[in-house]
Amino acid sequence: MVEQRYFEQVDPGDEFEEQWTAETPQVAAYVEMNMGGAGAASGRFTSQEGAESVGMRKPIVPGVMSMCLLTRLVTDWMGPQGKLRTIDVDFRRPVEHGDQLRALGLITDTEEQDGAGIVKLDVYLENDRGERPLQGVAIVELPRQ
Repeated sequence: MVEQRYFEQVDPGDEFEEQWTAETPQVAAYVEMNMGGAGAASGRFTSQEGAESVGMRKPIVPGVMSMCLLTRLVTDWMGPQGKLRTIDVDFRRPVEHGDQLRALGLITDTEEQDGAGIVKLDVYLENDRGERPLQGVAIVELPRQ
């Protein structure tokens, strides 16, 4: 059961995170289900040869899949009564197969707007090399107690 988070429970500076490893079978299943295999273009996502053919050193995770990880981090954190108002990310570099990732959220601001509890979050993926392939901002509305 996902815990419900309330506006009164959060403060700027609070952090939360989740771990994930980019594994080839998961990426291949995602590509097949969401991109229909995408023909030859999917090679950079699913095979070493396909990645090398487009100048990559390893297969990469589709950007939208990486963004889904950050979105899930936020929606799991806020709970079923929270509302994700926006999430905006910058894709800074590829996530490679085998990367051990930390999906992180940092509360940067809280405010009340017309009775609603609004929380601003910095969100990002950080790989085991200390790089941040995705960084962004999410705005969440949390219920009041």
